[in-house]
Amino acid sequence: MAANKQDLYSYHAFLFPFQWQYCGKDHRDKNFEEKTQLKYFCEQLARYAPKWQRRPLTIESRLIYNEYNYFYDFVRDILYDQDPKNQYGSSDLPSQDDVLAHFEYDIPEDSERYIIQTGGKHYELLIENIFLHLYNTGIGVLSFHLNNREPNQADPESILKINQFGRRLYPPFLALEMDRIGTLQQSLPGLFNEGLKICQYVELPQSIGLSFLEPEDFSHYATETDFKKGVFRLPSFISGLMGKVPIITRKSDESRHVNQIFLNPVLDDRMFVVCWYGNNEIVSNLSKDGKLLKSAGQEYAYLKDEWLYKFAYCDVNLSCQNEQMVAEALKENVNARWGNYGTFFAASRYSFVCLTNELSTLRANYAAFVLNHLQTMYYKIAELCLVQRSCIIRFSDEVANISALNVAPGNQLAEKVSSLYKQYIRFVNRIYFREVTAQEQGIEIYQLLQNNMRIENHVKDLDTEIQELHNYLLMEEQRKQNKVIGRLTIIAAVFLPATLFSGILGMNDLQEAFLEKGNKINSLMFNLAFIAIGLILGLIIAYLHPFSISKFTKTKT
Repeated sequence: MAANKQDLYSYHAFLFPFQWQYCGKDHRDKNFEEKTQLKYFCEQLARYAPKWQRRPLTIESRLIYNEYNYFYDFVRDILYDQDPKNQYGSSDLPSQDDVLAHFEYDIPEDSERYIIQTGGKHYELLIENIFLHLYNTGIGVLSFHLNNREPNQADPESILKINQFGRRLYPPFLALEMDRIGTLQQSLPGLFNEGLKICQYVELPQSIGLSFLEPEDFSHYATETDFKKGVFRLPSFISGLMGKVPIITRKSDESRHVNQIFLNPVLDDRMFVVCWYGNNEIVSNLSKDGKLLKSAGQEYAYLKDEWLYKFAYCDVNLSCQNEQMVAEALKENVNARWGNYGTFFAASRYSFVCLTNELSTLRANYAAFVLNHLQTMYYKIAELCLVQRSCIIRFSDEVANISALNVAPGNQLAEKVSSLYKQYIRFVNRIYFREVTAQEQGIEIYQLLQNNMRIENHVKDLDTEIQELHNYLLMEEQRKQNKVIGRLTIIAAVFLPATLFSGILGMNDLQEAFLEKGNKINSLMFNLAFIAIGLILGLIIAYLHPFSISKFTKTKT
């Protein structure tokens, strides 16, 4: 396809959030903090996938200056890889205190394509950038930044299909034929390939690929043998970018003999979508002549617009067949601050989108900066919220893993809880923020995404989970202390008769009473014999006493 590089009809960013940790030979019994240090991952990228270049921040353009200056200073540490030496393209490995390592895939802008093949149409988007962000909380975000410069895929339905099909990682389901549902045939074993084909017609593309890598056609979900070790496998358009980095996606593939990186999606089968789309016709149906249009019921027209709902929720078909619910969802999730000018932002748990006039109209109205804002500041806000949500899920998963461990000494329960708690404190202080910018619209957009992802509620729940785990650890430590105190008490009880005996009679007096005049008996032997007699008496008393050793230990535990 011949593209006019001066035209941009839509912009799409697909973000794949994942959790990662080290496993294998040297990492099996390490704590959470040790398994998520950035250094080893960065070493593996440098060695086995050299096209990934670490690029610490340098303010080398007006766009970067505007974006950087938009955020509070204390927020920038989690948004930018700020190498202390500030050397562009530095290959220095991150330190133990670094929160983020930012990598860019070495590819010329708009030279390669992101290709989506559906049953009815073929879509090609030019790749602007491919970024990889690794966080020391065991979270990563791989993002594809794509430009749609083709007029034959600029219609509203094409935009919906690009967002719907282009974000898929693996089949969300394996469909059943309608005539099988409700019959005994619906439980027939096998037939995975048939279910895959139906899914590819409805929700999943035929393939997704990068022009310089083999496409992913999801054919490894076609037989029952594909699921013996687990469901998820990295699609080829992602695994191909990782070269020979020792990545596994199923725990059963962990090796005792080599070091590996376990990687798994944090959310579900979809990538998060950030999208800008310019369409004069759609916008004119929602606002005209600098004024939001109203429908017959005096409600704003955008609250009734089905296409806007599908755009906001990345649907091809309307997934809500209730007009009142559609209106309520749009009212809650659309920011129409600049609606009179035809600019609408919308968010959901898995998308952040912007609808405006076409780029040529924005330029004519001196408003083309809206596109830049979405690509820079608002994109950063969306990614930050996605990272926060991913960290919460990651920590909850770690709480569950630690809770499943027994209290045997080899499991190092206290050390693992301490490491998790340390990472959680870092998250609260360096990643989770109530506010990230002083700009009014930035505050609103951040809150819109926070509300949709329910970040605040999840943080409170996570805090409760970690506190309960901490209390459990304290209880176990108290139980161990009680056992030790019990044993010490028993030992003290054993030595008590000898102590009392010697205290009452006095060691010297007793020795003199037993020694005859002129008889030479070794004083040391006498003392040892005396102590032995006391110990025997103590053991007899402890055995006959109702609080014997076994009973005492039992009551304490």
